[in-house]
Amino acid sequence: MDALQDHIVIVTGGTGELGQHVTRRFQNLGARVIVPFVSEQELQAFHTRHPDVAKNVRFIRLDVRESDKVRKFIQSVAENEGAPDAVVNLVGGYAFGPPVAEAEWFEFQNMIELNLVPTFNLCQAVLPHMLQKGRGKIVNVGARAGLEGSANHAAYSIAKAAVIRFTEALAAEVKHRNINVNCVLPSVIDTAFNRRDMPDADFSHWVAPADLAEVIVFLASDAARAVHGAAIPVYGRV
Repeated sequence: MDALQDHIVIVTGGTGELGQHVTRRFQNLGARVIVPFVSEQELQAFHTRHPDVAKNVRFIRLDVRESDKVRKFIQSVAENEGAPDAVVNLVGGYAFGPPVAEAEWFEFQNMIELNLVPTFNLCQAVLPHMLQKGRGKIVNVGARAGLEGSANHAAYSIAKAAVIRFTEALAAEVKHRNINVNCVLPSVIDTAFNRRDMPDADFSHWVAPADLAEVIVFLASDAARAVHGAAIPVYGRV
């Protein structure tokens, strides 16, 4: 992991419950981390929990669903700090939906807007710079639900399945240009939000955010140079 020293790493969603662990791990390994954020509340929580890390991480207010702003952001990073070495796309969302017979199409659109659109925007914006640089790593976040549909999860499953297929297609396009594109597939992540929603579950079986962060950091490192288009299960014991 020493190869991450001074690497420019963009972590979207880097102030969230998983993102904090990912951001901290990259920073501890010497990377120069840039975190686009939207939620001021999450940003303040990050500063409170990780004051030693926050001062060495650059935070940029940005809605990664807005493609024009994402392109300008990536261009600014490339011009002022250099082409990013790695992009980690953590922005996403979950919703337990109604059955398909009762669903509205906007509920499917919302899941796609939250899960696929940010990933697409960041990848499309950063690829020209990585191609020019001659290397790069992209790590996306799918989900176990993207592998198999289940009742009342149609919209979420479709969105995460799209992230997986997008990852595979993009990896095939750029693997011969020294760019690695992979994704992780968590099951239930042990977050405060999930504990509130499922208070009777056995939390010890869930995936610890720090453990998932280790897999993500590996995929963004030179140690994963031979891995292309992988969808790596990180299920814990669920």
